[in-house]
Amino acid sequence: MFAGWAISSCKKENQNTLNSFLTDNGPWQLASLRVETLHNDTSKRFDTLNVNCQRKQSFIFDAGGTCTYSYFDCLDQVSQGTWTMNAGDVVTLSSNMICKDTTKAGTSTPFAQLQIINLGRNSLVFQDVKTDTLRTSPRLVLRRRVTRYGFIH
Repeated sequence: MFAGWAISSCKKENQNTLNSFLTDNGPWQLASLRVETLHNDTSKRFDTLNVNCQRKQSFIFDAGGTCTYSYFDCLDQVSQGTWTMNAGDVVTLSSNMICKDTTKAGTSTPFAQLQIINLGRNSLVFQDVKTDTLRTSPRLVLRRRVTRYGFIH
């Protein structure tokens, strides 16, 4: 029973450490945004987005569970929402933030379900993977769109 208590208390400390990395050092500034489209395991396209954006896009997380993103998609906006982190086998971050963008729809929830690839005191990398299928005669092709956001302090 004591061993179970000790293990579960370590997991809570790990979650608190991850949260503090995310919230304690102020805003995260977008350093890179890269989108890759894959058909099965073949990379079909790389895009580096907003390379000419003169605005500093920043993401701020607070310990109370709210977040703010300034200038998403290089548009004049400040978007707000809430965030939660799950530190299971894969560390994920979820946010309900709705941002204006340049798609036909005009808005999106770009941070709805992200994998955290790297989280440290000075760097943060999120990855969003969207999967669907293409029907090509006579076979099915799995298509993935991988978006990576790189942030620094």
